[in-house]
Amino acid sequence: MASRSLRALIAALSLASEALAQSANETVWSSFAYVFYGERTPLRGVLSPSLTPLGAQQLYSQGSLFRARYLSNSSLSDEDNAITTNAPIAGIERLALDNSQLAIYSTADDYVVGGALAFLQGLYPPVARTFAYNNGGENASLLSNGTMVDYPLDGYQYPNIQSLPSTDLNSVWLEGHIACTEYLSSSITFRTSLIAEQMYNATLDFYETTFRDVFPNTLPNDMLNFDYAYDLYDYARYAYDHDASVRQTLNVDRLAILRELANDQQFDLNGNLSASGWQEGDMIRAVAGRTLAAKVVAQLSAHVDSAATANKMTLMFGSFEPFLAFFSLSDLANTASSGLFRQIPEPGSAMVFELFSTVNDATYPQETELWIRFLYRNGTDSDAPLTEYPLFGRGNSETRMRWTDFQNDISKFAIQEVSTWCDICSSITLFCNTLSYGSGISSGSSDGNGKSSASLSAPVAGVIGAVTTLAVLGLAGVTAFVFGGLRVRRKGYSDAAKRRSSLGGFKGAEKMASDHDVSIAKSGARHERVGSWELGGPNPVAAPAAATVAENSPSGLFGASIRHHQRDDDVESIVGATPVSPVERV
Repeated sequence: MASRSLRALIAALSLASEALAQSANETVWSSFAYVFYGERTPLRGVLSPSLTPLGAQQLYSQGSLFRARYLSNSSLSDEDNAITTNAPIAGIERLALDNSQLAIYSTADDYVVGGALAFLQGLYPPVARTFAYNNGGENASLLSNGTMVDYPLDGYQYPNIQSLPSTDLNSVWLEGHIACTEYLSSSITFRTSLIAEQMYNATLDFYETTFRDVFPNTLPNDMLNFDYAYDLYDYARYAYDHDASVRQTLNVDRLAILRELANDQQFDLNGNLSASGWQEGDMIRAVAGRTLAAKVVAQLSAHVDSAATANKMTLMFGSFEPFLAFFSLSDLANTASSGLFRQIPEPGSAMVFELFSTVNDATYPQETELWIRFLYRNGTDSDAPLTEYPLFGRGNSETRMRWTDFQNDISKFAIQEVSTWCDICSSITLFCNTLSYGSGISSGSSDGNGKSSASLSAPVAGVIGAVTTLAVLGLAGVTAFVFGGLRVRRKGYSDAAKRRSSLGGFKGAEKMASDHDVSIAKSGARHERVGSWELGGPNPVAAPAAATVAENSPSGLFGASIRHHQRDDDVESIVGATPVSPVERV
């Protein structure tokens, strides 16, 4: 309780300083937010991953906070004032949703789309007899006989959420790691390293003991190791929050260890800037942050170019990988608050980029008069504030930076074109093949909305579909062989600490009823889970005392799990494989 009160006090002091720093003439023109989905059922086990009521409430709460900050001209409530300040966006509809002012994107996962809907319900709740001007205003609801017709459910508002499957080239900006073959390869190759052996052995006993005591006969034995640290934490966290007996048996200490292991592995998988793909220095493990950063600049630039008429608010909903990647790329992970930026965000977390000016002028300012600030809220608890943090190694007094400086710093690592992403990732998606086989065009153009285009020669256009289909079918067969249960046994550095491994991830010798090879979501999307591995974090985390550690094996490094979504048939990623080149002759 004392710790919670202390956090609330620190948050209040931070917000007070923030309010004092804001100019009386400050005007917010646009906001870009990337939001982590809310609580869902675990990826492993008998349940299909889906948004829980708690997860929906988390996103609704976050949306309500955004409403208080951006859509309210009046004083905030005491509760809202404790976690944010009032910063209304100029010219945005306050009560009625106007989809022309917003750009909303979500991954195709149903629990992400559902969370986005819950967020928008909090941002623009139902309201009667109120209609956006650009949607026809009150006249749109007034019939010729004088009858006033309202939207169903007492004025429910309908947001335009663009759900982007991984076959859509615009998904690159939202989840740049998903169909990136080099990202997958970078994690897989680490498993054969010496340090991977040591990490595995250092934590093996802890995982086996914990799941034997708390979750007996629920997951295959071959999964109970740090190769699956994120999946195991995800499974345990859900059970801890929903099962009273598990909460008592697992206890908060063991859950904290599971979380710390998952934090370390996931930060290394998505924030290790020293790892490269086929291009030296391409920071392949942070690819999701590189594409997201480009989208931030593109959306805000489109707003500037439109003189404040477009993209007043951009909302993107997805997983945690882009968070960790951007935290590393922007030096947030190397600051005094680095502990916060080296961990998996809490469900419903949001990072925000605000474009604002301090000029006392009714007209839209010049680009040189625009500023950017970065804000982050870890979770949706009542004591979790939306706080400003400095980017790119700046001091704590420099939480705001000029828009032009922000663009320059982002350009140092952002991937600004889909064709560049295709090249770096060695991706075999259909849209990458389309860009690759353009008539003399090796890359597509990218507009403010992240849309790419490329022209095709007539012969190539006629064979791309057939060639890609054949290539994908062949690669799918190889995928089944490589990731479908091939077992590789490797010796540890002590006969007493030999490592068991399954290259197929979750297809071990003891396949159980709860072990799905491929889960079919309600939307029909296929989700195949593939385990992979990554270098541990720089901050050692001691293995539990109960763990059996091989001699000379450090206990402070842990591996990582990679989440590989296969929503579409042309996204099968095979390390080292390339599609067949078509013959362009008649």
